[in-house]
Amino acid sequence: MKRAEKQLKIPAKVNLSLEITGVKGGLHTLKMETMAVDLFDVVTFEGVEGDKIDIEFGTAFSGFDEDRFRPVIDKAVDKFVEQYGAVGARLIIDKRIPLGAGLGGSSSAVVGVVKALEDLKNTKVDAQFLLSLGSDVPVVYKGGRNLVTGVGDLVEGLEYQEKHFVILVGGAVDSGEAYRLFDEIGAEKYGKRENHLEKSARRLNNNVILAREALERAGAEDVVLSGSGSAVVGVFDHCQEAKEVYEKIVGFNKYLAKSIEN
Repeated sequence: MKRAEKQLKIPAKVNLSLEITGVKGGLHTLKMETMAVDLFDVVTFEGVEGDKIDIEFGTAFSGFDEDRFRPVIDKAVDKFVEQYGAVGARLIIDKRIPLGAGLGGSSSAVVGVVKALEDLKNTKVDAQFLLSLGSDVPVVYKGGRNLVTGVGDLVEGLEYQEKHFVILVGGAVDSGEAYRLFDEIGAEKYGKRENHLEKSARRLNNNVILAREALERAGAEDVVLSGSGSAVVGVFDHCQEAKEVYEKIVGFNKYLAKSIEN
């Protein structure tokens, strides 16, 4: 029997810091603070008869390549079915968070699919399963403000803080390439906050440099690279300050966002 349609909104995450602390099992260990923000992927879903999971893409950010991204979703579905069993489902993903920006764009869609299948299967996945889908998946799954350590598997909830953000995205940065380049050239601090991948991201995508310069020229005093980039973020305590900077920015895909609670 067909079940009533439901909808999930999965938020992007912004990194307020990212420090690389070592290597464990061939993966970099991290210490980073993240906040969920009100930029969402949306997954609409319903249960259907049988055990086929049908996934469609609806609206999407400019430049979204469905053929390149679909294998990421198919992998998550296959792993869920292998571990938790089949279920009949129809899902539509509205992919609004850009990919390759350090905003958890891949992870948000994956988390939306996993949570939809959890609902339909009446089960809960475990932490190891989430980590197997990507290092950002556990923190995106949890939402809110967090301190993330280990290889992304240790996620500690922190007290909510209201922050406002101007997010600039120009192209993409391959996170694997950013980490490999970090191993070669190390880190350098830009601005008030630590992100050990910014030096690498600046080498891989010149828009990272231009975005920081644009935010600082527009009056942002607290600017940080999110994740491995390409998103560069102005951080503000007050909404009006963020709006004033946002309105001055031209030449980038830009987002005005606010931190949200879990």
